[in-house]
Amino acid sequence: MPTFSFRALDKKGKYTNGRMDGSSAQEVRQKLRDSGLQPVEVTQKSVDIGGGNDKQAYQPIKVVDLDKLRMGRAKADVLALAFLEKLHQLIQNGLPLGDAVKSLHSRLREPTLHAVAESLWRDLSEGATLAEAMRRRPVLFEPTLSSMIEAGEATGSLESILDNICDLLRSRIQLRKNILSALSYPAAILFVAFGVLLFVLFFLMPRVQEMMDSMGGELSLAAKAVIFFAHNTLTFGPFVLGAVALIALILHQWRKTEDGRMTTDRTLLKIPIIRDIIANAELSRLANLASILMESGVDTTDALKLLEKGLKNEDLRTRFRAARSLINDGSSFSDALQEYRILVDMDADVLAVSENTGSLVKGFKNIYHNRYSNLETQMKHLTAVTATGALGFVFILVGLLVIGVVSSIMALSNSVLGG
Repeated sequence: MPTFSFRALDKKGKYTNGRMDGSSAQEVRQKLRDSGLQPVEVTQKSVDIGGGNDKQAYQPIKVVDLDKLRMGRAKADVLALAFLEKLHQLIQNGLPLGDAVKSLHSRLREPTLHAVAESLWRDLSEGATLAEAMRRRPVLFEPTLSSMIEAGEATGSLESILDNICDLLRSRIQLRKNILSALSYPAAILFVAFGVLLFVLFFLMPRVQEMMDSMGGELSLAAKAVIFFAHNTLTFGPFVLGAVALIALILHQWRKTEDGRMTTDRTLLKIPIIRDIIANAELSRLANLASILMESGVDTTDALKLLEKGLKNEDLRTRFRAARSLINDGSSFSDALQEYRILVDMDADVLAVSENTGSLVKGFKNIYHNRYSNLETQMKHLTAVTATGALGFVFILVGLLVIGVVSSIMALSNSVLGG
């Protein structure tokens, strides 16, 4: 008789895994129900025909408690995209929503996605909408996505909404990748510079010093400067790093307060290079989300609320809240956003023209592409400047070292030859 591996829920709502013999999966499910368990997954065990130990093709999936799950927004976006892409593919091929989610539950092997599919399927089978079910899993689906799904279900355009959501998540993930990629090269250069510093202080200079002492010579001023810099960096560096970490911790805790968040965010928007990067990142995300929400048929009032929540900078969010009030009172998007210095004149002109021609979505898309392009250019420029500075530091350090060693040896040679 075949052996089946199963996963089931007991009366307390806890998962249990095990094996059971039966003529079919249906019989095993019935046996589980008769024993007071609710079957979740039943899979037949495969046997190694070669006569060795039997191998189980089914590997029990790790149980994930979504209520206790914690993860950053970056990882959540990656998982949400993976789930929604597969859901979109199934719906696009004509599978009803409930059957699509049920299929994902049986096929997805990643523990978190499997748990999400299972919980969504359970809610859908109890009569909830997909948007309602997603709102109960905020760890993976942020409110903006749930509202867009709700609009898609209300207008019968869920397939196109899912496509738009996937595009939104892809652009967000790509932006994070671009920023991390831009910062990785300067970080690597600084790591190399620190390695050169350690090599100079602990390996090369002690040997040069011993050689000079044995021959009655003295290190040149350049060599002494390198040793002095390296020694003091390693001596006081940990204290400096500790002080920086302490200040960062204090700022982090202060930012949890309303005044601290507003003050730091407003200060960031006054720093020349950082303010442009923040503005382009925030406004590209705002314009992209606005175009998707409006194209998806989300009500303007609801869309504005979601756009306000999407802004991370508290100062920009406060200004947008004031602009939102003007728009709700009948003002145009371009006038309201320009009034509170959210859009520059060029962006406001683009939006004004699109409003006059009835193509507001197109206007927001143009702003998104322009802002995103500017952001990429700024990140490349910042990377180049940072990398150049790091390389310059390494070259100066190595140059001083070479000059110091060569000049010390030349001075010793002149002393020996002169003697």
